[in-house]
Amino acid sequence: MRLIGGHDIWRLYPMANAIEDARAAYAATSEGATVTPLRTKVEIDADRTLLTMPAYSPKLEEAAIKIIGLFPNNAATGKPTAPATVVLLDATTGEPLALLDGDVVTKIRTGASSGLAFALLANPDSRIGAVVGTGGQAPTQVAAQIAACPRLEQIRIANPIEGEAQRFVAALRDHPSFPADWEGTIEAFTDADTAIAGADVVTLVTSSTAPVISASALSRGVTVSCVGSYQPHMQECGSDTMRAADRIYCDVTEAALAESGDLIIPLRDGDIERSAILGDIGDVARGACEGRGHAEEIIVYETVGVGAQDLWAAHAIVEAACRAGAGTVWPDEAASV
Repeated sequence: MRLIGGHDIWRLYPMANAIEDARAAYAATSEGATVTPLRTKVEIDADRTLLTMPAYSPKLEEAAIKIIGLFPNNAATGKPTAPATVVLLDATTGEPLALLDGDVVTKIRTGASSGLAFALLANPDSRIGAVVGTGGQAPTQVAAQIAACPRLEQIRIANPIEGEAQRFVAALRDHPSFPADWEGTIEAFTDADTAIAGADVVTLVTSSTAPVISASALSRGVTVSCVGSYQPHMQECGSDTMRAADRIYCDVTEAALAESGDLIIPLRDGDIERSAILGDIGDVARGACEGRGHAEEIIVYETVGVGAQDLWAAHAIVEAACRAGAGTVWPDEAASV
């Protein structure tokens, strides 16, 4: 079994690769070529939750299980708020192939989900991006916008707390996911609506329980990726934005309808109909569902994450690590002789 830490994962797994793996994972899920049950939840208390996310692919003949914790109070001590571990298994024998830093895997593959949506649904001449939120998931969301939108010239970062967006911007270019060759500008904002005005691609990546943007601030033709609402009471994308959308897509609709307040709340309140959700991103990726119809449409993409993402990402990372001789093989057979 190979142990692969975060440093190696950042080095071996660029966002462009992760987006293509997300495309394959979602397409396989869409056509029923994976076993990807909804995640199970263990609620320790109001502030601590453990999730398990399994997935199996007969094409890869591998399975992955991710154990991820939701511990928001960790932020106060500088620890990850979503600590995680991914185990990759040989599905023929059940033997573990690798143990990966799940926190890094999650950050990259979650960014890649947004990246795939932008690659498939955003206008190809998108030049302005905006990211609302500056937490641990935000840097890879920035990297995903850059990877998916080759003409991007500016990225706007929004956080309502004075100084937080500026702090994030100052550190962003040193993040291991940030593409060193990107020459665009990055600006900080305290007002999210100001940041998204005129933007072509927008990512919401907060833990908010109330909408963080107004539909009236969105420009025609924008594509919005909603990342942070992973529980029924969370709603960073409001009903007004869902009503304004010409098209709504999900990563996996069944999962999003069970987990995301962004959809659960407006559906419950009658603000949108179930028919407003046109399909899964995997349907679009494999040509089974139409994507953007014209340049002026407002498109909303809702992603809550599924285990197939972790499986495809882990498979690719382990292959790259084996080629590079990275990670640690355990047990050390030479030492045990």
